[in-house]
This record gives sequence, structure tokens and C-alpha cells, in this order.
Amino acid sequence: MKTTTVIFDMDGLLIDSEPLWYEAALESLAKFDIHIGHTEYYASTGLRTKEFLEYWLGKFNIDLMHLQETEADITSRVIGKVFEKGTTMKGVELAIESVKKANLKIGLASSSPLSLIHAVLEKTGLQNEFTVVCSAEHLPFGKPHPQVFINCALALNSQPVECLCFEDSFNGLIAAKAARMKCVVVPHPDQFNETKWNLADLKLASLDSMSNETLLKLL
Repeated sequence: MKTTTVIFDMDGLLIDSEPLWYEAALESLAKFDIHIGHTEYYASTGLRTKEFLEYWLGKFNIDLMHLQETEADITSRVIGKVFEKGTTMKGVELAIESVKKANLKIGLASSSPLSLIHAVLEKTGLQNEFTVVCSAEHLPFGKPHPQVFINCALALNSQPVECLCFEDSFNGLIAAKAARMKCVVVPHPDQFNETKWNLADLKLASLDSMSNETLLKLL
């Protein structure tokens, strides 16, 4: 089926926010004497903060009664860090312009809460680039469940099989494929050579590589 729609992830793809999430998580979890290494952290990218905390609080036998307040604390810290030092990822403008030139519908689907999505779009100046913005914040399941991608497609009056996703995380890649969508993945440099990305339709070192010609080959 012809591709009519492109859906972008946000964290780690449009904005270099994964280091900010990592800082915020370490700061918030310090009160429980929990420290997470870089490798362990990047294995959990793409998850909602709730699932991230369920795993780490559970691993250290911390009562989950602290989950909600810790989730709110981490989100608040990330929003502050986004406005303070968030930077747009290399090639974002080029990729969005390529999508526009191809006359494709464009949406954003993120595991992050809407409050953070709006903060990122304001910081990056991308508020008017996406026809539809969807969050997995209040869904029963976040990525790697495909629902947020499916919801975004339907809100754009597209079928999931008509969609191409841009993702940076393995959980996001699984979600896109579970939704029966094509997927371009832009992994973190430390994970670029891992074989798990072979599931993607295309792997890029950065969005700077997404030319009009490259995009048209995927449609």
C-alpha cells in the first residue's frame, strides 16, 4: 500500500532529551539510593516513565506507593532541563522539509506526557509542523505497544499500513512494526552497530541523511 503519512517520535529523535531524562532520573532516584548506568538506561528508552519506574523501583524493592510522586518529579525536572539546555537533533528541519515536499501527512507520537511534548515543541520551534500530536500518557500501554502509533494514524485519517515512522529507540521500533508501519531508525551512536536494528526498513546515523531521494525510495 502506498505510504501517505509520516509519524515522528520525539525524545532522542527531534530533541536531544535522553541525556536530560537520564539526569532527571538519577536526581530523582537518588533519594532511594538507586543509580542506573548508561548502558542500563539506554536499554529502557522509549518506555513511559511509569514503566521505567515500575522496573527500577521493583528491582530495588522500593514500595510502588512512591511511583506517582517520583514520576511527576522526573517529568518536572525534564521540562526544566528542556527549557534550560535542550537542543534540536541534527537534521530535524531537513527531515520535516523532505516530508512536506513529498506531500505527506505528518504527525507526532510520543511516550512522553503532553506537558513535556508541548514544552519540547515550544523549545524547538516545531509547534506548527505536526497536524496531529499523540501521547501514550493515558493509554493502557505505552511503547513497545503500538497503540499510540495507531491512534496517531487514525487521527490523520490514515491506515497504519500507509505510515512510515521515524524512531530512535528499540521499543519504538517494535511498536511501529507491531502497528504494521514502515520504520526508519536513528539509534544512539553507542548502539548503532547492534544487530537488533535490522528490523528497521532503514537505519541512519542522523536525520541529516534523510534527503528527498532517500525518503521517496521508502514510499
